Amino acid sequence: MRRLAITILIAPFLGLAGFAMVGPHASASASTVPAPETGDVTAADLAPVDVLQVSGLFDEIVVDSISDAIDRSQSNGSQALIIQLDTEGAVVSRDRMAALLQRVVDATVPVGVWVGPARSARAYGLPAQLLAVADVTAMVGGSRVGYTGVPLDVPGAADGFGPAGDALVGGSMSFGEARKQGALKLITPDQGVPTIRSMVLAMDGVSADGVVLDTVADELSGDGDQQKVSTLVRFNGLGVVDQSMHTVASPPIAYLLFVVGLALLIF
Repeated sequence: MRRLAITILIAPFLGLAGFAMVGPHASASASTVPAPETGDVTAADLAPVDVLQVSGLFDEIVVDSISDAIDRSQSNGSQALIIQLDTEGAVVSRDRMAALLQRVVDATVPVGVWVGPARSARAYGLPAQLLAVADVTAMVGGSRVGYTGVPLDVPGAADGFGPAGDALVGGSMSFGEARKQGALKLITPDQGVPTIRSMVLAMDGVSADGVVLDTVADELSGDGDQQKVSTLVRFNGLGVVDQSMHTVASPPIAYLLFVVGLALLIF
């Protein structure tokens, strides 16, 4: 009986000792089995893409925000900057717009312009000339670009609208018309580039300023299927104060405030 009790007490410790001796060898054996390859590069390894959302008339606040976004993308490791554009004109001078276009031309990071995000988006007036100097341009299906006015004098800028330039001075084009006339610099088989993600995916492999953009990686999904995953997209917009000043400075709001102030004076 005493021997049986001793055996019962010692057996667990002997088992633990045996596991300690066998365990490391089993682990080493398992480590020799190579893990399944999912591609040398993942989306997390790719440099991010910055997006600046711009809407409304181009005033000093918007112009400064685009210039600041270019500076930020040149210093924060971004491989490209996309300007999400929806505007029907500018309230700054032609010289001010020309200086902004020159900043885009001289930028060391590729700059793209995407007219969106809705089908109602427009790129009209002098700001539409951003599409002529940007490295990559695309539009949402249903959006329009045009009424560019007389081309601004921007040294070093090529005629980005090509044969469509003259027609855009006093008219506008849809995505399909702009693509057919060669006014866009991102050719896709789809009827428009519907989302920012689509824009980033379509930019993969595009050469701009001597740089080949690498925005997409092939990865395995949870089901084992290969899928295309875009790089990190970092969105930026006007700050709260700048957005408030930009809104107040817009003609409709300024007119409304003028009418309200006039009514207060009268009554």
